Amino acid sequence: MQHPPDTLHARKRRKARATIVSAAFQLFAEHGFDNVTVTAIAERAEVGRTTFFRYFGDKQQVLFADDSAEVERICAHVREKAPRPLGGNVRACVDAIREAQEAARSQPSLSPAHSAILARLLRESTELRSRYLLTRHQRSAHIASALTEAGSQEPVAVLAAHLSMACELSAMRLSQSPEVYPERLDEAHRILEGLNT
Repeated sequence: MQHPPDTLHARKRRKARATIVSAAFQLFAEHGFDNVTVTAIAERAEVGRTTFFRYFGDKQQVLFADDSAEVERICAHVREKAPRPLGGNVRACVDAIREAQEAARSQPSLSPAHSAILARLLRESTELRSRYLLTRHQRSAHIASALTEAGSQEPVAVLAAHLSMACELSAMRLSQSPEVYPERLDEAHRILEGLNT
C-alpha cells in the first residue's frame, strides 16, 4: 500500500489534532470528564470550536482518537501473518489476534499517561464505559472480518474476536493501573486456554 506524501498541510493537521488530544487529556485529568466542555478543550489547545469539530465529533471521540489506526494495524497483521489454514480452529484464531495485538502494542495508540487517565475515566463514568464498549464491538467486527479474509470460517472468526474482546475487558476491569494490564491480559488468556483442558 502506497502512503500519500507527507505534505506541510498534512503535518499541520496532525499537529493540530495531537494538540487537541493533549489538551483534552490534561483537562480530563484535572477536572474529570463531565466537567470539561468542548469550548474548554478548544481554548486549552488554542484553536476554535470549528477546528475542534473538524477533527472530532464530540469530546468522547477524543478519548478514542487513535483506536481506528490501532485496529487497522491489528487487522493487517492478522491478514498478513495468521497461520493458514485457520478454518474452524477457534484457538488458532484467538492466538492470531493476540499476536497481532502484541505487535500493535509496540506502537500504542495512547501514551502511558493518557492510558492511565482513560482507565480512571472509564471507572468513573457509566456513559464513557458504554461508548468504550461500542468501540470494542466495532473493533471485534473488523477483526472478525480480517480473520475471515485469512481463511477462518465466519462463525469461528466472530466467536474468536469476541473471546479476545472478553479477555481485554476482563484485563481492564481487573487492572488498577495500565502497567499491570498486560499481566492481567495474560491471565485472562491462560484462563481461556484452561477451558480446553
